Amino acid sequence: MIYYILRVIEKLLIIYFTTYFLIDIILYLYSLLNFRRKAKSSKEEVDYKAHPISIIVPSYNEEVSIITCTNMLLEIDYPSYELIIVNDGSTDGTMKKLKEGFKLFTIDKKKDELLNTKQIKQIYQVLNKSLIIIDKENGGKADSINAGINYAKGKYICTIDADSILDSNALKEVVKPFIFNCNTFVSGGQLAVANDVTIIHNKVVSSKTPTNIWVLWQITEYIKSFMISRIGLSKINALLIMSGAFSLFKKEDLFKIGGFITSLNTHPYIKQTIGLGKQTVCEDMEIVVRLWKYKRDNKIRAKAVFLPEPVCWTEVPDRGKNLFKQRSRWHQGLMETLKIHRDMIFEPKYGITGLIGLPYYFFFEMLAPIIKIFSFIFIVISALYGTINYIWIVLLILSVMLITAIIMSSITAIIEYWSLKQKAASRDALRYKNFADWLRLISAGILAEFSYSFYKIAAQTSGIINFLKKKNEWNKFERKGVKQI
Repeated sequence: MIYYILRVIEKLLIIYFTTYFLIDIILYLYSLLNFRRKAKSSKEEVDYKAHPISIIVPSYNEEVSIITCTNMLLEIDYPSYELIIVNDGSTDGTMKKLKEGFKLFTIDKKKDELLNTKQIKQIYQVLNKSLIIIDKENGGKADSINAGINYAKGKYICTIDADSILDSNALKEVVKPFIFNCNTFVSGGQLAVANDVTIIHNKVVSSKTPTNIWVLWQITEYIKSFMISRIGLSKINALLIMSGAFSLFKKEDLFKIGGFITSLNTHPYIKQTIGLGKQTVCEDMEIVVRLWKYKRDNKIRAKAVFLPEPVCWTEVPDRGKNLFKQRSRWHQGLMETLKIHRDMIFEPKYGITGLIGLPYYFFFEMLAPIIKIFSFIFIVISALYGTINYIWIVLLILSVMLITAIIMSSITAIIEYWSLKQKAASRDALRYKNFADWLRLISAGILAEFSYSFYKIAAQTSGIINFLKKKNEWNKFERKGVKQI
């Protein structure tokens, strides 16, 4: 009896992992095809002044990077934008640094704030600069973005982390999908690892390949995630997450759906759809899914667009402990979003979002660590009962190594060729300058399948436990700041 049960489980696991593998291969091949295409609209003349953007930077204990980040964002090549720094009740010297770095004068608070937030202490403006600084009580990242939205004057809202730097041309690239396609409701660009990078005036002057294995693993992870998965999902209109470190929205859309969810947010749309009191430790996926819901419910054509051209440099954890906390939080946020919007899963009226996008994230993202742990246990039990095929296991391991090497080597080579026709930032984002660096990157990718992958499973399992315990911790890691000259 046990033998037959093990055989049934074996077949189910084979079906699951084969499907997982085929989806990744299809997304990979589809992404490669799209690298050969060039959007026709990219050569058209654009009146950027008619498309003002408000950049909102939520900041909590960012004294290490806040001045560098602010100054570089003020140098972006875009004719009509404002910068809104939101100090979210920092306990370090963030506000002090801003007061020392800029000549501030106070302005009146708004009386008609549409999105409820924690109390605003003071609003500052900088003389002769399109810079506003909001000093408020601590309420979290989503609450800070909502405070910024209330005071934003731009047609579009760009969210960016306080430790991140935009390439000077990034705003022009990321706004184009909105200009050339009125159905676009969110767009975002490529995240590049800023660790060991030296930047001056938004341009990289040094981008040597890191030696820190944690950072190197994240570089390979970002290449696979942003250059394969998100390009493919974007093209089939099933993209449900845009990185909170660099995303662009229409301000009117955000007001219609109630902005980002927080425990204080009492917007009518949130009350009518998902209910009040909901919150998540990762707001970037939930806001995109809720926008999809709004568009589909109101039968409005919609498009979420990922672009490989615009680059945002962001600092990543360089220690295992910090990376563990970050990945744990990401998985918890994924589960919270899927729970909030569970009524959309497999619902035909939500189109590809409900029939493909959400099921993909549910089965192959959320459940992945649980099924992988179960698989390990299954292998041990099968070995004890003598039903395991050791030749099959060896072939499986070798095939994983081979496929990883093929995917990583081909995608990095193709992206490098593609980047030759792009801005310098796109080439610098790859983080390898010679054959030795490229070989190190490939080796790190293969090694990750037998080390970092298990580490991620542990972190994601921790996220599942935190979700079940209903924890609401950000677990912010300490920053070292981007190197500057």
